[in-house]
Amino acid sequence: CYRPHPATTGELSAFHSEDYVNFLSRITPDNLKQFTTQMQKFNAGDMTDCPVFDGLFEFAQLYTGASIDGAIKLNNNETDIAINWSGGLHHAKKSEASGFCYINDIVLAILELLKVHARVLYIDIDVHHGDGVEEAFYC
Repeated sequence: CYRPHPATTGELSAFHSEDYVNFLSRITPDNLKQFTTQMQKFNAGDMTDCPVFDGLFEFAQLYTGASIDGAIKLNNNETDIAINWSGGLHHAKKSEASGFCYINDIVLAILELLKVHARVLYIDIDVHHGDGVEEAFYC
């Protein structure tokens, strides 16, 4: 059984803003009222498609760590194929949750792959547009 590392705040901040990562690390269903302004700013909470739930940040750390781990294994020629069935959260923006996506593990995995490879081909097989990934790399 493979267990991914939880992505660190430093790894998450390779794409996401530090204030957004800090917000995600601190928000819980029990302290929502303390973060009313930030929830609007970062598009999270009951009035959005990105609710706050118990274990939200830990969940994001694990699915993102799995994608980064897969990219590292590919970069080190330790595997030919890496699949993260819990990843692919392609709507998260630099400073905003969107479409039940909190951390954009795809962008972070691509950034890891770009450390070794000059180009990365990203094919989104979902039924709709991966706008967070596009926003990260579109010039």
